[in-house]
Amino acid sequence: MSTGCPVTALFKNNPIGRLLEFQKDPFAFFDKHKPENAAIPVELNLGFRRFFFCYHPDHAQHILQDQKHKYNKSSLVLNKIKALSGPQGLIQLVGEDAARVRNTSAKLMSTDGMDRLIQKVDKFVEEIFPIIDKAIENNEAVDLVPHLTKIVLRTAGVFVLNHDLISESEKLNSAFVDLNRKAGESLRSIAECPFFSSKQKSLNTIHTELDRIAEEVLKDEEPSLLKAMTLRNEEKPFIRDQLKAFMFAGYDTTASSLIFATYLVAASASAQQSIALEAEKKLQQNYDSLRKSTFVQSTYKEALRLYPSAYFLPRETNQDDILGGVKIPKGSQVFLSVRHLQRHPDYFENPNEFKADRFLEDLKHQFSFIPFGGGPRICIGAALAKLEATLVLQKLCERYEMQTVYNRPPTIEALITAHTNEPLPVIFKRRDRYVS
Repeated sequence: MSTGCPVTALFKNNPIGRLLEFQKDPFAFFDKHKPENAAIPVELNLGFRRFFFCYHPDHAQHILQDQKHKYNKSSLVLNKIKALSGPQGLIQLVGEDAARVRNTSAKLMSTDGMDRLIQKVDKFVEEIFPIIDKAIENNEAVDLVPHLTKIVLRTAGVFVLNHDLISESEKLNSAFVDLNRKAGESLRSIAECPFFSSKQKSLNTIHTELDRIAEEVLKDEEPSLLKAMTLRNEEKPFIRDQLKAFMFAGYDTTASSLIFATYLVAASASAQQSIALEAEKKLQQNYDSLRKSTFVQSTYKEALRLYPSAYFLPRETNQDDILGGVKIPKGSQVFLSVRHLQRHPDYFENPNEFKADRFLEDLKHQFSFIPFGGGPRICIGAALAKLEATLVLQKLCERYEMQTVYNRPPTIEALITAHTNEPLPVIFKRRDRYVS
């Protein structure tokens, strides 16, 4: 016989109660409402909106590819992240405008462009070696979170602006994290969040820094997204929105995934050894050699599978549809749980375990792994994220052996994207050939 309070149970199971539950912890909400049969979407009213929560790779294929014309980007989510993405940033754009920006950015990701970025990332990683070496001498652990975050932010600065953001990294990182938090709080609220003075302050910081840097670097001849869009005679407000969108998407999600990947690798001596051996076989440090480094790529993909930064993909129906035998009315919000469909036991053996070599074999389902989305709207920065992560992992494993301090998975804070909300200390030891 249940001893729970019927009034409490009624509140938890009504639309407002569910919304408050989602607001408190989206990760736990997705877990709680996952059905026994993941092939059937879960229909729930949250507040005043109808939502469908989807957990199966077949749902992802249907929404992102087969019936993509029936699903738009979620206006609910887009309105919540305007401060981060810009009202005209790529995340918000559709149609010809989106295609134009995608084409412009794709040209910067040529082999020559990627080789240039590798030289920069290589230098950024080597700059943290003295910090790690000093920690080894002092028998101390190193929290890699701030160091990895700075590497990714500086790389985004080079790609977007042809500018090393080392002097601006702390203030820009704080501003982006604050806006991400505010966007996450707004997404999970019953109504629009009131005006936050800190939100406007963070937005002003990003605008001021981007405008100042843009004015300085436009005189350079080196390629960048800013330079390419200026040469296309795009309007200045439009350009700034693209810079914001790429900085947020390219920095925030990549930093999160790299942090999780490094921590998982630090907890696996065998993965470190395999990455180090693969790195030693490289003849050159360039984009072609990284693409051929299959083990470290598999390792990064496995980290993305377990801890996708974009832990859900939001869509909105523009017409009625049938999904998994369930009618989805026009105007419904549809949330794909990336984290769950990437752990589906039908497509991944021991799905909750970290297996660094898992992706050396082909996927059983094309849409069982969608950390960057899928279909025509797949993240344009996926190649750049893979470049950064694989290079960082290679350089760390080639030089050091690592061991985590905590013998447990990292805790997750679910904002617009997933982050760890704690330091992740790692103990380092120099590999034999680097011991002086």
